[in-house]
Amino acid sequence: MSPMGESPAVRPATSGDLAEIRELGRRTLEASHRPIAGAAYADHVYDTWWSPQALATSLERTTTLVATWEGEIVGVANLGERDGVPVLWKLFVLPGHHGLGIGTRLLAEAQTALPAGASHLRLAYIDGNEPAAGFYRSRGFREVEREQDADGWPDQIWMEREISAVREG
Repeated sequence: MSPMGESPAVRPATSGDLAEIRELGRRTLEASHRPIAGAAYADHVYDTWWSPQALATSLERTTTLVATWEGEIVGVANLGERDGVPVLWKLFVLPGHHGLGIGTRLLAEAQTALPAGASHLRLAYIDGNEPAAGFYRSRGFREVEREQDADGWPDQIWMEREISAVREG
């Protein structure tokens, strides 16, 4: 609960949410990626993974959830797969809304959409994003791989958690 007594609502995203999700991406990348990797990297990620087409395709092919607070989308989670393993592709919360349980709530809701029989959940964050690393570590994720970027951008740090651990916590 917030100091005002309201907690975030989490629901499946709709096509009507895409513009607001894109704006959330712009604002969160500005705060999280730009200080670590610079403007060119943040703009590249935004133009590639937060483009209207990328978001629309993601909405069609994956599970996308939004967290709303006082009528505004303040967080997004996106669950898909890579090589048959469930992957949390996005978990972003607007600056100014961190520490209110929104990311934890999105993670919990995303885990309910995991396929039956899945044994692990994976995710990645960019090297240097210590707030993300700490958030995930505190929820039982552990580093399993570093993926170097061929273009010289920050490495992707892949983390993983057993599904049974996710379902219990």
